[in-house]
Amino acid sequence: MKRILTIILLLAMAITGPFVVPMFAGEHAAVADIPFAFVINQQTMPAGTYRVEQLSSGIPVFQFSNAHKQSVLGQFGVNVTGNPGHPSLTFACYGKECVLAKVTPPGTANAYSLGSKALERSVHHKVGVASMISIKLAK
Repeated sequence: MKRILTIILLLAMAITGPFVVPMFAGEHAAVADIPFAFVINQQTMPAGTYRVEQLSSGIPVFQFSNAHKQSVLGQFGVNVTGNPGHPSLTFACYGKECVLAKVTPPGTANAYSLGSKALERSVHHKVGVASMISIKLAK
């Protein structure tokens, strides 16, 4: 019985999923000019202008898309206090390698960051102490 309920739930999510995500996509979108390559979700993205969209209001999953049709999803598990007047992306940089560490979306007092273990897994070359770089998000 439990297996049947799980299958029904998964089918319901598969059917309704395409309709739920676009409902939130435009509502939480912002743009950032990132002047360096960066790592998100174990994937290196090139420097450029990115559209950042929060895909749902409850789960901190963001989509990052550039003009070259490259996109990547990033999930941030730690909810921290942000500054609603200063939406931004914060990167932890070790030498020339930068990892997206925190997202502060526009219009909210919430910010979402990677946990320390997730941040450590994303970095390939740890050289000394990380410098933190913040890039402004524009609506």
